[in-house]
Amino acid sequence: MLTNDKEVIGISPVKTLSRQPFMLMLQDDSGELTPVRLDPALVRSDTAIIVLDEYSDTCWVWVGRDVNMPTRMHALRMGHALQRSGFKVGVTTIGMASSRLVEILEKDASDPEVAANIEAFKSALQGRWKFEDDVLAYDESRVPGEAPVPTTPTVAPSYEAPAPAPSATTPAAAEPVTYEEPAPRPVPQVTPPAEVQGGAMMKTAYLLYSIAMNTDLVYTERFERNGRTGLKVEVPGIMVIEATIDGDNLRITPPHFGDGEEAARIRAEYERLTRGL
Repeated sequence: MLTNDKEVIGISPVKTLSRQPFMLMLQDDSGELTPVRLDPALVRSDTAIIVLDEYSDTCWVWVGRDVNMPTRMHALRMGHALQRSGFKVGVTTIGMASSRLVEILEKDASDPEVAANIEAFKSALQGRWKFEDDVLAYDESRVPGEAPVPTTPTVAPSYEAPAPAPSATTPAAAEPVTYEEPAPRPVPQVTPPAEVQGGAMMKTAYLLYSIAMNTDLVYTERFERNGRTGLKVEVPGIMVIEATIDGDNLRITPPHFGDGEEAARIRAEYERLTRGL
């Protein structure tokens, strides 16, 4: 059961637990969440992990850089759901109404904020863990609030003393109210880079059209590599391709799209549409 301390003026209420706090690790494998024993070694580039952390009141979502797009999207979506509702093990619901959700995409580890989140997450997993119900981890030496969590710097609000009230005997002079029409915000002109114009742009559009007309579900992700723009396209169970813009050409890897009939049908449609470009 969760209880709230009474609110004190100037201090936000603090959520407390009436029982031993736990940490629960869930592994997302092809869209299936499985409770596993908390183990820092499971945080790898090929895993998607959700950790409900009652010590820091945080729902951590780790997505390794090699995790496929369907699993990545499922893990991020489930992280939002679990932050609100928690996860039930036996008769105990873990991590319900966590106040923080921290999403960590390893592919963005060069970003300073993501790097700080990775360090905080890995630090939170360190402990002398014991287990209840096989997967509920607890450390008797730790107390809630002890695990490091990323914080967002806040700026203290400025305070301006109110103007003195006008004398009761002297009516305050009404100040003229002026209104200045704000300058219109310039609308940014979005122009495709030179290498995306012409044939490459058309081929990219035809590729996506060919896929959309022959499948029910597709995931796409834009990337920049060696100064070139590209798309990673995944059709679950059918194909995973990369389409890289190279001047006026669109280079598709693998060029055969995939081994199945569906992939061959997409390729044939694409080649028909781009013939002559």
